[in-house]
Amino acid sequence: MAGDAGPRAQNTYHHGALREALLTRAAEVIQERGIEALTLRGLARDLGVSHGAPNRHFKSREELLASLATAGWEQARNAILYKAEAAGNDPWVRLNAMGRGYLKWAIENRALFAVITHPDVNRFADDALRQTMHQLQDILREAVAVTQATGRHPDADTSILTLYTNAVPFGAAMLFNHPVFTEEVVDRDID
Repeated sequence: MAGDAGPRAQNTYHHGALREALLTRAAEVIQERGIEALTLRGLARDLGVSHGAPNRHFKSREELLASLATAGWEQARNAILYKAEAAGNDPWVRLNAMGRGYLKWAIENRALFAVITHPDVNRFADDALRQTMHQLQDILREAVAVTQATGRHPDADTSILTLYTNAVPFGAAMLFNHPVFTEEVVDRDID
């Protein structure tokens, strides 16, 4: 519509930064309307570029989602490592801080959380996405193993214990990101 000051007017990009603009706008679309509403043509329209411009960076919607999920997992990893470092040297305190770091990241980055948890994203995961996910799993497994070595559930299977340990922050993130919660609950600081 002529004169419409919609997304295109608000989401322009600087020449040479189209890839980043596409990823940013994709996260916004997912946040606003859900992952199913995401199209490369729609992103191009929103950013005011030709409908073929996104194809220079992403061959398909699936490739864009894999890149967005990779960025999400990298951010989640950085958030949990930051919280672990800030927690000090006690392995149990560090492990708990990692869970809070993940939960805080998921609440503050709802669109990326929606991407990394969407079942379709795993179907078309590329090598970079798989590698990033495995790195995070390795970090968490190692944190659980270190905690076990200090006497916390020493006889439990590390893989099972890691699964249970991850279930709490992941499950809480799923619930916090579900619309059944009010803003009053979601806006509380989890630190």
